[in-house]
Amino acid sequence: MPLSSDIQVRVTAAGYALVNGVYNQKDATQIPAGFDRTCQTNNWDAEQTWRHLSDERMPWFESDNESYIYWNKGDGKWWIDAPSGAGVYIVKNNASYPPRSGWEALCSNCGPVPTVEILGR
Repeated sequence: MPLSSDIQVRVTAAGYALVNGVYNQKDATQIPAGFDRTCQTNNWDAEQTWRHLSDERMPWFESDNESYIYWNKGDGKWWIDAPSGAGVYIVKNNASYPPRSGWEALCSNCGPVPTVEILGR
């Protein structure tokens, strides 16, 4: 399936409210701001770490508050990360876009898990 830059992702019903909202598709080679923040905090090279985890082909998605969703080639999971860069939800899936369901919370107080909707295709 060809990827379209007109695609948006809507996250709803997440117990971790900061990740609810509409996400815009970003260039696969661009590094999310929250990812960069996490790398800086941990003294990791952001570009090298992004190349290691992202295939730089799958799109990623960012909301206005800099929460983001990306596919991690290392573990084969889609991640929904908070603006800080901390992982909040994951799902094992290698589809071109994040799946609607099957998400798991990474923290004990992050439930319920979100529903994800792909817009524009």
